[in-house]
Amino acid sequence: MTVSKEIENIVSKSKRGKLFFVSDFLQYGNYDTVRKTLQRLVTKGILIRISKGIYYYPRTDEILGILYPTAEEIAKSIAKRDKAKIIPTGAYAQHLLGLSTQIPMNVVYLTDGSARKIKIGNQSIVFKKTSPKNLYFESKLSSLIIQSLKSLKGDNVNETIKHKLSDIIKQSGEVEKIKRDIKNAPIWIQKIMLEILSKISDELA
Repeated sequence: MTVSKEIENIVSKSKRGKLFFVSDFLQYGNYDTVRKTLQRLVTKGILIRISKGIYYYPRTDEILGILYPTAEEIAKSIAKRDKAKIIPTGAYAQHLLGLSTQIPMNVVYLTDGSARKIKIGNQSIVFKKTSPKNLYFESKLSSLIIQSLKSLKGDNVNETIKHKLSDIIKQSGEVEKIKRDIKNAPIWIQKIMLEILSKISDELA
């Protein structure tokens, strides 16, 4: 079986909504051969090229048409490929927490993998290299809260935001994990979080 046919068979048997990278098929041919094969599948309408080296086996809806992957899905796929850890930062962390309804045009992640910027249509996914110690938390919620507060700055953390964070933490059931995680946050964030966690403890007592 030719390299082209082998790759097309693998793609056609895959679940709709799957992202593919050139590196997924290098056991079947060299980089240039695989890239050209994937590009031919784009021409045939089987795959969609999301960005350089990233291809999508489209999922569709009768009314909405093609359902494109989210920035989160793309970022997680890249991290899985690179065996890297990532955490959302800035405005995107706020959005994931529900503190903001806006999805930023630049979605930024901290990573222990390679720093890079990937253009996806009008949106960009940015990976910023950081120390591994900044990525390891017992609770994923801890990292979202810490990164959201960093982007808000201390003066913008009002009572409404504190109340929302309190509700999110109580619903998560991860109070103890978050208590341990915040020890690695900047002092001013520790103070805000200790205030919130103290009130939660009083309510649960």
